[in-house]
Amino acid sequence: MDSPACPMAEPNRVDQDLHGQLAKGCEEAFSALYERYQGPIFRFAWHMSGNSAMAEDVTQEVFMLLIRNPNGYVPAKGSVAGYLFGMARNLTRRRLDRSRLDEPLTEEWAEGNEVGLASDTDLLADLTRVELLECLHKAVLGLPEQYREVIVLCDLEEMSYPDAAGILQCPQGTIASRLHRARLMLKARLECQGCVK
Repeated sequence: MDSPACPMAEPNRVDQDLHGQLAKGCEEAFSALYERYQGPIFRFAWHMSGNSAMAEDVTQEVFMLLIRNPNGYVPAKGSVAGYLFGMARNLTRRRLDRSRLDEPLTEEWAEGNEVGLASDTDLLADLTRVELLECLHKAVLGLPEQYREVIVLCDLEEMSYPDAAGILQCPQGTIASRLHRARLMLKARLECQGCVK
């Protein structure tokens, strides 16, 4: 009797096919991988560092390393996504170690955007949402690294436990226990900041 296909098997197979084509010099394969993972890699690095400029640099470096050394990925060691996130994790850690920033940069959400006419209610709702997002971002940045990583991967990037375990190179049970503890710590931080009751 055939077992049902794992939902993650198909994207992994597609990613591996794209990587194989990239290793042969196919620019379209690189573009496809970039389109799939640029956003998630950037968000991961941003959530881990709190610095959008650093996140952009890390994202660019991940894809430059992929182009320069396409044979660095070994399918037997995990998924292409795990390989890319692993590079982003290591690069972010190195950059943070080199230049510890005491103050996180605020999100430049309004930069370059024209502010149109809005009702007071819309403006108040937008301000409340932005304040809550800033509060959440500060709370996530305040978590110890091992807990911040699982929150970012599992809750913010909606990654499965097996995929997060592959990236962080630890058992799924460790992911589950860290995530439980991280959520408790995050809730406590948000309560201390007055964001939730």
